[in-house]
Amino acid sequence: MPRYGVPRGPSLTEIANDRISFHQALAWVGISTGMRERGMKVDCPLCGGDNSLRVWPDHGWCFSCRVYLSAVGLLARHWDMRYPDAAYLALDKIGYVPPGYEELWEEARRGPAPAREDLADALRVWCEANCPGWATRQFEPGLAVPLSRCLGLLPAVRTAQECDEWLARCKRVMGKMLELSLAK
Repeated sequence: MPRYGVPRGPSLTEIANDRISFHQALAWVGISTGMRERGMKVDCPLCGGDNSLRVWPDHGWCFSCRVYLSAVGLLARHWDMRYPDAAYLALDKIGYVPPGYEELWEEARRGPAPAREDLADALRVWCEANCPGWATRQFEPGLAVPLSRCLGLLPAVRTAQECDEWLARCKRVMGKMLELSLAK
């Protein structure tokens, strides 16, 4: 059954897990760790297991408890709170202020971001349809360089009109390059 009404944004728990690193949550719990890309091992604050909690920037895994912990999950268990309450308290500790009506209105007025990857795919499909052997020829410098330049302009595309204009212009550029390439 479809859900009707206003689409919901991320929950407080999701926002807190996104904005608060697991290392920060550990510090609030009273555990300090070093930083290492592959994770650190520390004593688990839940079960007390020696070096049983493996720590990464965004989560932890206790091999004794056999439990995955997000920043909010760790704080909720340590503070003996529900997840939303722990998320609220953690966000308050970092000074997070949810967006007001003005910010939400501006976001709504901007509209959705263009599907840039779909535009890139549309240009590639057009090239494939207009160039025999595109699967191998796309790597030739005479075709790869202009294609990469066209794709490099995609981050600047922001509106539906700009999407149409980008695709039309890039088809013209690639069409000229295909003509030159096929004439050789």
